Amino acid sequence: MGWTFCIIWFLYVSVGECRRLPEPEPLMHGEVHSPQYPQPYPPNLLEQWDLSVPEGYQIRLTFTHLDIEASAGCHYDALTVLYGDEVLGKFCGHENSADGNHPGSHPMLSPGNKLTLIFQTDDNNPERHQNVGFSAQYQAIDIDECAAPEPLDGSGPLCSQICLNTLGSYLCSCHHGFELRSDQRTCLLSCNGGIFDEPEGHLFSPGYPNPPLHAVSCQYIISVESGFTVSLNFTDNFHIESVDTQQGASCPHHWLQVTIPGQEPMKLCGGESPGLIDTNSNRVTLEYHTDDEGLSNGWSMDYTTHRVKCPFPGNIAKGRVMPFLTEYLYRDYIYARCDQGYKLMMNGQEIKSFSTMCQNNGQWHLPLPECHISFTCEADRKWRSNNDVVFSPTCIPVCGQPTKLISAYQRIIGGREAPDDTIPWQVLLSVDGQRAGGMVIADRWIMTAAHVLTHNGIVASNQTVRIYMGLTDVKTLQNSPLFAASVHVHPGYKNPSGLDFNNDIALIKMQDSITFNSSIMPICLPAEGATYTTGMMGLVSGFGLTEIDKRRILTNKLKYVQLPVVDQETCTDSITVARKTKDSVPNLTNNMFCAGVPEGGKDSCQGDSGGPFTLSDDGRFWAAGIVSWGVDCGRQGTYGVYTKVTNYLNWINQTMQEN
Repeated sequence: MGWTFCIIWFLYVSVGECRRLPEPEPLMHGEVHSPQYPQPYPPNLLEQWDLSVPEGYQIRLTFTHLDIEASAGCHYDALTVLYGDEVLGKFCGHENSADGNHPGSHPMLSPGNKLTLIFQTDDNNPERHQNVGFSAQYQAIDIDECAAPEPLDGSGPLCSQICLNTLGSYLCSCHHGFELRSDQRTCLLSCNGGIFDEPEGHLFSPGYPNPPLHAVSCQYIISVESGFTVSLNFTDNFHIESVDTQQGASCPHHWLQVTIPGQEPMKLCGGESPGLIDTNSNRVTLEYHTDDEGLSNGWSMDYTTHRVKCPFPGNIAKGRVMPFLTEYLYRDYIYARCDQGYKLMMNGQEIKSFSTMCQNNGQWHLPLPECHISFTCEADRKWRSNNDVVFSPTCIPVCGQPTKLISAYQRIIGGREAPDDTIPWQVLLSVDGQRAGGMVIADRWIMTAAHVLTHNGIVASNQTVRIYMGLTDVKTLQNSPLFAASVHVHPGYKNPSGLDFNNDIALIKMQDSITFNSSIMPICLPAEGATYTTGMMGLVSGFGLTEIDKRRILTNKLKYVQLPVVDQETCTDSITVARKTKDSVPNLTNNMFCAGVPEGGKDSCQGDSGGPFTLSDDGRFWAAGIVSWGVDCGRQGTYGVYTKVTNYLNWINQTMQEN
């Protein structure tokens, strides 16, 4: 719409006159380029340029540079040139690309005086750090001086690279990387060549292979995508003035300096080509300097890029890594699979699948997982998968066989700390904040004492139970609790007054399966008809009270003691004696047995409750008892009392099968 321009004369009578300003004439020539050119263009573009020249002219469109992501049919990023609804061309790629459609150096001529350019990019350009888009110039055409034959006087073409016709004249222009000389006709390699970010290219000094006319100080920066490294390959024809010294060639006046981040700069000169230089970097700066004196013919080189290499990923026991390659490069993926019967595990958790990528820093973004057996041999001698599916035939549990054995035994009261991996079935329980013990008997089952999980006849809720295992230090253990799925106290345990510890046994089912290793391993359940021979030495362990300088403190280290099984009659007599000096001593039943020494000093104590008393047959430990109660810790003439596990095998197996 044009503007309305009004002029008003004021006489005795006002008279107004309005006239429209003329429409502006279309431009005769202009320039258009992609956003951010010559920097790489952003994704998700949709830009349109509507070009027009005066009636009676055509538009001649000349691309001075076009570098758009290449694809078959220019499917992803493209510059489309239209005349009305007619598509004159759809372009992408760069001058030497195999894919795409590059317009080349030949200009386009519109049928009329209008032309539309549409530049569209998608959201995924793997070369967005390299593709700089396009730059084009347009002009109205009447007489095309640039199409005239080259003069016969030998003066050469009107323009050495690009000729742009204008009304009554012409303009010369240069390709990307060149600049127009002062004669406005010929082009020279731009001395400060900017940033070269394509994956390969060719660079040479001004005037090469001849000396430059004047002193030069040029800089060329090769900067490609992170994850690639640049290699420089200089041609044999290399000559930069140098001075011979006793230390070799010196470069005081003329030089080519190659600077790689993190390394000392290299000054190159002389008549011998440096040949191939692997920079191991994605960025290289070349600075070429000469003065007005001396003579240097210069240099020429090709640069290429290579993907960063990652180390060989290694192997997985009971699994495999795919694909197997002689080398792994940036953006390569590997996958891990386990053999049949094994499951992928990472950081103690099962994972459904695994893949990792070689990163641009030459490292894998995830370490390899492990393959662990996916079936567990439970205490009922049946194989079970993670989904509780039962398999046959029957099996023998790998239980009660620690990878390390304790070489000496001491007492818990003032006793010795247990080395790692010697009592791998030991469990530390926290129930409503109170410390207790337990033992692993299957991959999801913990056995402990009933009195640990009950208070005033009320069974502890799942949410109040925390389970720790695998280490011997309480402070370290408490960083990684496990949680209860269900709590099962023996139905015959009734202890309202704290004096009836009959049937003092309970089971805890965990929410997640345990992956057994040298630090976590189940204790065997007793065999049918297992005997408790008087004097037989058993092992008691726990995180309960210990004695230091005659003071009892709660230990943060797993302690152990070796105690003999005591004759049942001897134990009964000791309780009878204890009742003479102390009220409220519980009764001893056939579901209990005693262990200890008559002189005292060796015993379990508070905080050990629910922990294991184990016996050993042929190098295999089995759960003989559960720490239950006692008159006092390590008191002379008294013994520790333990739940006799062999009396509860049917209840244990039934509870695990039904839950």
